[in-house]
Amino acid sequence: MKTKYLLLSLALPFFFSCSSDVLDQVPSTSVSDDQIYTDVAAAKTALMGAYSHLGEYRYHTLAMMTSDLMGEDLTMTSGAYGFPTYNWLIFSYQYAQTPVDDPWWTGYCAYIWRYAYKSIDQANTIIASKETMLPEGGEKEDMIAQAYGLRGYNFLLLTQLFARAYTDQPDSKGILLRLKPGSSDESENVGRSSVREAYDQIVSDLTYLYEHSTGSDAQFMNKKGAAMLLARTYLNMADYKNAEKYATLATGSYDGSNLMSQADYKAGFKDHNKEWLWFFNFTPNTCNLYASIPSFYWYCSYFEGYEYGAKIAPEDVEKKASADMLKGYSTVRAAASFRNMFDDTDCRKLFPGYVYEDDGYFVSKFGHRTRIGDAEYPFCRIAEGYLIKAEAELQMGNASVAKDVLNTLQVARGAKTTDATVDNIWYERRKELYGEGFALNDMKRLQKPLKRVGPDQWAGVKELPANSPRFMLPIPNTELFYNKQLTDADQNEYWRN
Repeated sequence: MKTKYLLLSLALPFFFSCSSDVLDQVPSTSVSDDQIYTDVAAAKTALMGAYSHLGEYRYHTLAMMTSDLMGEDLTMTSGAYGFPTYNWLIFSYQYAQTPVDDPWWTGYCAYIWRYAYKSIDQANTIIASKETMLPEGGEKEDMIAQAYGLRGYNFLLLTQLFARAYTDQPDSKGILLRLKPGSSDESENVGRSSVREAYDQIVSDLTYLYEHSTGSDAQFMNKKGAAMLLARTYLNMADYKNAEKYATLATGSYDGSNLMSQADYKAGFKDHNKEWLWFFNFTPNTCNLYASIPSFYWYCSYFEGYEYGAKIAPEDVEKKASADMLKGYSTVRAAASFRNMFDDTDCRKLFPGYVYEDDGYFVSKFGHRTRIGDAEYPFCRIAEGYLIKAEAELQMGNASVAKDVLNTLQVARGAKTTDATVDNIWYERRKELYGEGFALNDMKRLQKPLKRVGPDQWAGVKELPANSPRFMLPIPNTELFYNKQLTDADQNEYWRN
């Protein structure tokens, strides 16, 4: 009997914070294949493993922050002004990720890839047991739906990072659609699909989640979260009719009543609210500490004695920081050009100050609760639905509807209203969703060039043309070496020898 799923016992409280009885049902930290295929209680451990891999810092932190740092709005401390970079994220920011994992900071792609497929494999194990697992009932059905959803979400994120945009070359090389569990030849040696085939599978998986989900806990994949992910997927495909359909199913209405308050937004994302449809809860026992997203942004809501957004004397950074300050790496900052996109009344203008303008502005969007990394992080929010609805309606010729929806979001955030154009909606996406992993994919699907401006954008790569092959991360060398279905020609073009 082969044991595959080794889960840290400390990781379990997050997943069952509302269902502690489950912990008593599966006391062991390892679950065999035979148990998973026949027993619902044991299969839950595999499902928790799939979630656990999703929250692993070598996947979650690196994928989200790489996606944003490859955009135009965020920058990094250069290390020249007393704020060391610790080598974190530099190669993402400089478009210099490599297909190796040694040294580790040059090849985040290998970690993102590995943990995504670990999560997919555990989801596949549950899906494969659909016909034989007992007992039957709603609990089993919802668990299988979550497994489909997790697989679809992982495929979506991988496609966004490692392949061309659907709107660019849908028949170009996509990802590996591993649909069988385990380490057999059939499951391991899989060729690259096309981007179109990948999106077909993503739609299928997320639709299964939407149609079969019965749970409502936003810590887990659920029906409304599935609808928003489907809306995101269809927007990537420029299928505006379905993008609007599922955005509305997720959002419900566009009158602003379902959006978080300005006070909630200003407080720093650390606790979910009515707008969050699916989130990850990093508890004190399961958080990634200094490798967490809040650590990389640091956190301070204001500097005592300084006007908000002002230049801070270096010796006052910690001495004058707000009482809620918790230290972290603070390697990621906002570019001055991005800060200047916000109206002063906009609650999303969360840049409390800077030390050297060339080093970028501190960002207080992501906070902590009791310790570094102890915070909840949203995978999808209702505000995204407003932006998808506005873009879809505009593309379908309903400019007045698009403007109404866009303006409702802008008013709710304290921003000036604008006309609904493709660029204005894109700018609003940037202001609303920064730090949530959208920047790179939005440039790709909208076929925008990279244009970084300002002295704080010190990366070697400041401009790239639309549809640049550098917008794709390299396929890890280990995959190319061990996968019998792949050759050097399967490497993304910029990284081929």
